[in-house]
Amino acid sequence: MNKYDINLSVCSPNISDRELYRFATEELFNHDTNDIHYPGMKTYFTYDEFYPDPYYENTQAATDECIMYILQQDPMEWTHHFRKENLRLNNHYPITQVKLKEIVNQFKSAYDRITISQLTDTECIVDEDISTVKGMYEITATTYNETIQLSGAWQVNFEKDKDLGYWYINAIDIEEINF
Repeated sequence: MNKYDINLSVCSPNISDRELYRFATEELFNHDTNDIHYPGMKTYFTYDEFYPDPYYENTQAATDECIMYILQQDPMEWTHHFRKENLRLNNHYPITQVKLKEIVNQFKSAYDRITISQLTDTECIVDEDISTVKGMYEITATTYNETIQLSGAWQVNFEKDKDLGYWYINAIDIEEINF
């Protein structure tokens, strides 16, 4: 494939080398594509674009692009994986993406420093058009004269947009934090 400037990659660690080889030889080689040749240009294919892995993708989005964004020191700005409205954050419902960021950033502004010492996922459930990812967290939040340890379970719920096939976060629960 390198000889013809074709690159095949996979994001999900759940895909075996054997499956990737099968995909390349049985499906990708038969895939119609434009035959464009420019010196140094490669054509890239990603297995996950053909066969999405919602267990892997939702776990990554929940952990790295939701809970981490909420718990880390930096202000929350990016909400690509979230529904635009009718979101829930603990007992706040219904809220918009804008209100979600406002609530989270108000929580963060109460502390001089927030350090994540543990952030793990423990379970991902996918049931047709809904998905739940669960995990545990531990943070240290510091003000000028006080250090607080917060820890507990978290849960992120997703709902699949049937038209786009994309999973959006619609609810977040984080124990021990009063937003």
